[in-house]
Amino acid sequence: MEIWDVVALVLGSNFFIAITTFLATRMQVSHSDKRFEKEYEKSIIIYQRERRREVRSEPLLKLRAELALMATKLQKLIINTRNQSGMVNEKETQQVFEDWNNYMTSGEFLPTLYLQYDEELKKQFEGIEGDYLLLFEYALQYKNLKREELSTFREISQSIKSKIVDAQELINKRLEEL
Repeated sequence: MEIWDVVALVLGSNFFIAITTFLATRMQVSHSDKRFEKEYEKSIIIYQRERRREVRSEPLLKLRAELALMATKLQKLIINTRNQSGMVNEKETQQVFEDWNNYMTSGEFLPTLYLQYDEELKKQFEGIEGDYLLLFEYALQYKNLKREELSTFREISQSIKSKIVDAQELINKRLEEL
C-alpha cells in the first residue's frame, strides 16, 4: 500500500497542478481576448476618425491649392491687361486671356468650390473672384484712370491679398478642426 499511496499522491498532485494550470491558462486567454477586443475597437475608432479626417480634408486641401492657382492666373491677367500698350506683346496678352478662360471652363476650380459645405468659405471665394473682376475692369482702363481711381485700384489690389490670406487661414482652421 505504500507504493499505491505514493502513486495516488503523485497522480493527485499532478491532477491538481494540471487543473490549476488549465484554469490559469484559461483566465489568461480570457483576459487576452478582452484586451484584444478593446484594442480592436480602439483601432476601428481611430481608423474611422482618420478616414473621416482624410475625406473631409481632401476638398479643403484642393481648394487651398486652387485658390493659389486662381489668384496667380488672375494676377497675371490684371498685370498683363494693365500694362497693355503699343509696346506690349499682343500675343502674350491673348495667351493670358486664353489661359484664364481655359482654366475657368476646364472645370477644375468650380467643382472644387462647389464641393465645399462651408458657406463662409464659399462667400470668401466669391468675394475674391468679384474683386478680381472689378480689378480687371480697372486694369482695362488703366491708362485713362484718374488719381482717385488709381488709388481705388491699389486698395482693391491690397484688399484681395488680405482676403486671400484670410481664406487660407480659414481653410487651415477648418483643417485643424477635423
